[in-house]
Amino acid sequence: MRLEISHSFLARGADLAAAGGHALGFLEKSNLVHYHAVRVIEADCCPATEPKFWALLEEGEAANRRALAALLAELQEAGVDSLDQLLRLDQGLESKVLHTIAHLLDGFFGIDSEFYNLPEDAHWLSAALRAEIKAAPGEFWLVRVAATLTALERNAVVALRSFEK
Repeated sequence: MRLEISHSFLARGADLAAAGGHALGFLEKSNLVHYHAVRVIEADCCPATEPKFWALLEEGEAANRRALAALLAELQEAGVDSLDQLLRLDQGLESKVLHTIAHLLDGFFGIDSEFYNLPEDAHWLSAALRAEIKAAPGEFWLVRVAATLTALERNAVVALRSFEK
């Protein structure tokens, strides 16, 4: 089985090579996600000096929020509608969904991360970093990467999630 996933990273760098290197280096050192191959999609990368930069960044944040909303809906469909119920949550699918929600909220990069802000280790962009980018746009890039997971197992996607290892 082969699964290709793409992520957008906000990275610092004077040029695409430096910013792309920052993103690739992060993925190489990640403790949570291990891909078999990763490449920068140069045509989909964008410096902060480009007019479309902010729209692309906001779309990445929105994609993370949609993923978070979908995970919350999954918990609600399983009957979890209050924090008190977390005390009685059995280990299994629902607890793993909660785990993924926590990762998105606390800034841990994972397979479900559409956009990741490397300077702040976050899924969102702070007001302070937004101002910094506007003041020095030549130092920031959105770097799009394609990452490949390959596995021989029939249920490979489950085995590839690091919290299930």
